Amino acid sequence: MNVKIRRWVPLLFLLAAFAVSFFPFPAIADQQAISIGYGLAVLNNSSDLGQLRDGDYYDFALITYSYEKLLSGTFNLVVEPYVGIVNRPASGLDIGVTIGGRYYFGQMNYRGLFATISAGGVYTTVDFEEQGTHGLFVLQGGIGYKWEKLFVESKFRHYSNGGLASPNRSINAGIVGLGFTF
Repeated sequence: MNVKIRRWVPLLFLLAAFAVSFFPFPAIADQQAISIGYGLAVLNNSSDLGQLRDGDYYDFALITYSYEKLLSGTFNLVVEPYVGIVNRPASGLDIGVTIGGRYYFGQMNYRGLFATISAGGVYTTVDFEEQGTHGLFVLQGGIGYKWEKLFVESKFRHYSNGGLASPNRSINAGIVGLGFTF
């Protein structure tokens, strides 16, 4: 694949995912949520929590808006557009969206312990040494607990350029968030 085209693939994926998340999904969502969280680098071949491979620290605040649609009694489709406000290694923004599933263990009606898994795209304004592009793919997994309208969630996020640019060393982060549904 042509190098110039390969650099645009994550951005095109991100734009398509944003289109899906804003039209027509909100109209058919069974539940919507807003959450805020904090994330920092984990499992990046560094001995210190919060560090990337090159020794730089990575941390950010995260704001998500999610749409959840019931697919079966305990399994839901989840679309989550998000904005990350990066503090370190340099100030910047991550703008992305993930699409995935959420499973509620033994409970119906969006309550109790749940697990999520999702994939998507992100555009970052930060020049990460680990990546050769600003358009990245994202994989996420997490667990959480929901009471009535409030929930707490812990996620693991993996950023990669999918081999579309060089270098392609992953950026991993742990995220803890708190939110409410409506």
